[in-house]
Amino acid sequence: MIEKHWSRWLLWAQWVLLSAIVLAGLALRFGLLHFSMAFKVFTYAGAAALAIALVSLLIFVWGVRSNSAVTRSNALWAVLLGLLPVAIPLITVGKDNFTVPRIHDITTDTRNPPQYRVVPGLRKPGENSAEYGGEEVARLQREADVYGDIYPLHVHLPVERTTELAAEVAKELGWKIVSYEPSNGHLEAVDRTLLLGFTDDIVVRVRAESDGSSRVDVRSSSRVGVSDLGANGKRIREFLEELRLHAVSAANSAVSQGRKSVPSNPPG
Repeated sequence: MIEKHWSRWLLWAQWVLLSAIVLAGLALRFGLLHFSMAFKVFTYAGAAALAIALVSLLIFVWGVRSNSAVTRSNALWAVLLGLLPVAIPLITVGKDNFTVPRIHDITTDTRNPPQYRVVPGLRKPGENSAEYGGEEVARLQREADVYGDIYPLHVHLPVERTTELAAEVAKELGWKIVSYEPSNGHLEAVDRTLLLGFTDDIVVRVRAESDGSSRVDVRSSSRVGVSDLGANGKRIREFLEELRLHAVSAANSAVSQGRKSVPSNPPG
């Protein structure tokens, strides 16, 4: 029987830690584990995996010097596995989003943000308040360059039609609409993040402009956590871009229909 090399313990330890991280993520995704406990698992298991990776790197060097192929192989794989808890968040979230301000409520109008009406009743005890955080949150958003492109959208359509398009876009993005008042230019929805299933809330406010067009403001906020790692800003950008495209298409269609409805003069 071939005796297993002692360096395999490095791999086993890394697999145990990675399994703990994955299981905690799945439990969080399906509501079986509170986010605070899941983040403790992510933090401690990730730190341990990184520490083992550093030790494995030293063992890999020793394996090179001692000309031990098995030691080099096991140590190298242990290093790679230990880097996964760091690499995956960087890839999925983006390194720039780790430097965003520690806020979880983003809006296109920091001076008069859209207000939730239904969402406060959906939030559970212990979750973030649905009330806007005031000037301190507004200042942090305004001073962050990453949010410099978060601003209102102006649409050359009336309020009701614009709100109807907003609802269409929300459904296409997979949001669950919880409040819809097209005549009042109000829409509220709920969205969940892809990997961990965090629940975030969105409110869309549409107001009439003096020239008959509409101004669209959006607010997106997280129910849990301090920093959203850029998730709410990304959601607002995606929504407004899709709404802009829908509005342009609707306006062009209206113009085209108007031209077709104009009767042509018979030849003289």
